[in-house]
Amino acid sequence: MGYKDFSKKEVMQILETIQTLITCRNEADIKTVLEKAKELVCGDYSICGLGVCNDNRLIGARTIINSSYPDAWFIAYGEKKLYEIDPIVWWHSKFLGTQTWADTYKQYKEKISPEFIHNAKSFNLNFGISSSILSTHTRLGSIINFAGSKNHFGAHQKAIVDIIIPHCHQAIAKVCKESARKPLPSLTPREAEIIQWIKDGKTNWEISVILNLSERTVKFHIENIKNKLNATNKAHAVAIALEQGQAD
Repeated sequence: MGYKDFSKKEVMQILETIQTLITCRNEADIKTVLEKAKELVCGDYSICGLGVCNDNRLIGARTIINSSYPDAWFIAYGEKKLYEIDPIVWWHSKFLGTQTWADTYKQYKEKISPEFIHNAKSFNLNFGISSSILSTHTRLGSIINFAGSKNHFGAHQKAIVDIIIPHCHQAIAKVCKESARKPLPSLTPREAEIIQWIKDGKTNWEISVILNLSERTVKFHIENIKNKLNATNKAHAVAIALEQGQAD
């Protein structure tokens, strides 16, 4: 979760988005932060949801928080059962992570229905980027989508979404009262120190230099942190630590 490839303005917007997600108290708060985040990733529309996971796959939605997708799209999506032919649903039912719709469509080019593409384009949902993440201790996962009429979604936007999705998941789970509220195990002083440096965007090697440790030792501490916090990756660990008050 480095910030070196982002402009100063983007870094400030990313940090503001993370801070706002940490303080979200209701669905309206999440909608507000998604509206700001969509501008950060060059999208016109945004939506997120919380679902049940099994074997690292999203298998069903519990809550959908629509920030700005057209209401008429939801009517068409449900009435025509477009979720059955949606390549984004196919991908996230098998994988977790971040991917542009363009890449997803390429993977399923032999299976994509012209009806789905036509319906999406009629609502200016031509292009987009989606991301999903899992909480191992609750078996719940989140998915977030940013869409637009033009293809502004690439590796740069993917890197931004990779950073904010763990914090979005924590916010949705908290608002929906689905996450386990009992405190997770406390980090040791060394682990807390390392999580702070991860939050600041430092690599494992940079942390090893700063703390005068071997890179192998840093990796060992990070694995312990992830296990304690039930995190899927370093960014998710930071999000949980912030939400639990174990990082500043």
